[in-house]
Amino acid sequence: MNKYIPYNITCPLASCSRSNTCARYANYQKAKAEEASFMVLNTDLLQVEGEVCPYHLVSERQRWARGFIRLCKSIPSGNAKYLNVYTPFTQRRFYKARNGEFPLNPQMQADLLEIFKERGADLSLGFDSYEEQDVLVEK
Repeated sequence: MNKYIPYNITCPLASCSRSNTCARYANYQKAKAEEASFMVLNTDLLQVEGEVCPYHLVSERQRWARGFIRLCKSIPSGNAKYLNVYTPFTQRRFYKARNGEFPLNPQMQADLLEIFKERGADLSLGFDSYEEQDVLVEK
């Protein structure tokens, strides 16, 4: 059974106890009214038991960050050399992230803060800016 199901796959189970909060079911209702064709979960393989559904998808508001120039500047000079090597980014992507060219999700923020903490940065400065985003999360 395929564990990863893309978020654009819809779910037709109105009988599911969690369908009223599920983004997949809402997308199914919308697609049924507007689209000529769309992708649906295989109802023969769905094993929904009470409140447990491995495909339940909800919209969640998350705080995403942009840029970490202030954090980089707060690192003592001896610890700042080759900082990009310790991050999960390539060199080019590191500088784009540092300059705030793309948002960082909460997990990436936590990973970067751990790296900055190890290097002696002042974590109270935080990231350069923050923005709220609605994200689909499996719960």
